[in-house]
Amino acid sequence: MKIERFVVQTLEELDEKILKSRNDFTPTLAIFFSSPFLGIEECAEHVRSAGCSVFGCTTAGEILTGNEPSSVYEMSAVCCLLDPPVSTFAVHLFNRENGSSLELGEQIGLWGGKQFARPAFLLVISGLTNDGEAIIRGMQSVLPAGTIIVGGIAGDDNMFEKTSVFSCEDITNNGAVVVALDSDHIKLSSFTTSGWQGVGAEMIVTSAQGNIVRSIDGRLPIDLVCEYLNIPKEEIIVTALSFPMIVTRPDGSETLRTALSADFETGYLTYAGSIPEGSNIRFSSSFGFETITATIKELRDFHKRDPDTDLVILFDCCARHQAAGNKINDEIHAIADLWKTPLIGFFTYGEIGHTENGLCDVFNETLSLALLKFR
Repeated sequence: MKIERFVVQTLEELDEKILKSRNDFTPTLAIFFSSPFLGIEECAEHVRSAGCSVFGCTTAGEILTGNEPSSVYEMSAVCCLLDPPVSTFAVHLFNRENGSSLELGEQIGLWGGKQFARPAFLLVISGLTNDGEAIIRGMQSVLPAGTIIVGGIAGDDNMFEKTSVFSCEDITNNGAVVVALDSDHIKLSSFTTSGWQGVGAEMIVTSAQGNIVRSIDGRLPIDLVCEYLNIPKEEIIVTALSFPMIVTRPDGSETLRTALSADFETGYLTYAGSIPEGSNIRFSSSFGFETITATIKELRDFHKRDPDTDLVILFDCCARHQAAGNKINDEIHAIADLWKTPLIGFFTYGEIGHTENGLCDVFNETLSLALLKFR
């Protein structure tokens, strides 16, 4: 397996790097994560010049390990070119159009099931109102139990205006780009961790529909969150990133959620994934040294169970970067030091992966790893 990675700040650099890589080998897949600052439509067109399948999206920061002290980049693009046999994977772009998030997930799952008998999935979702959890549940409804699904929700440099995903076919601001992998030839492993701790009293979600929360303890969620954080309404999305809600669903499962958009007319908040009515919620503590320490410990424990991989793709929450600053490199360098293999990734608006007990979910404020081993 040949793997080439690089970071660029301009389209001219991108062309040069792609040309140089193509002189060394013939890639079959390009993984491309870019700031919208570079112009995603232009980036997509230039990446397609690699002449291979493309799995690409906009980001809220880019990640690439190498010789630099920092593995974190801004206003740039990171790319990984590799050459797995074309018979072992398939890439497709899905537009949501007028269907529901659940229906989009069903379409993705049905497509993947036609590609391989035992598919595994990498995916990135675009659109600030898409319900990532509903997409996952839609996929699971038509796929074998235990199917591995890993990925994230595209970003846009924390502007929360428009996110994009693209392939060699097209680009969409409301859909998903998906890689289906043949598990008989490519092993995909998943790991998620957050390290956050809850603070304050529990509250109850008294009205919600999918990923739209309409009341918490009988109050409008915008009013309640702004009061708790002591901020003006205009700052709710950016500030709330650093204080995610820990959600305990009626079935007892837990996840972290942050809002991606606010409707100031209704007072409602829209989250990256579903929050069922009757869920208990608590705000979390601010990100600190203890959070990073807990994350690195869990990474080391996971490495003992799954030490062998050829490529690591990191889907890391933009709020972790926002809260930790340069200390976020401690987590990234821990991953690189443990697996000693190429790593590429981006800062997301939501993370998709599996918990230790096997539950696949959409998270916020979480680190999600995809480990690929080519057999």
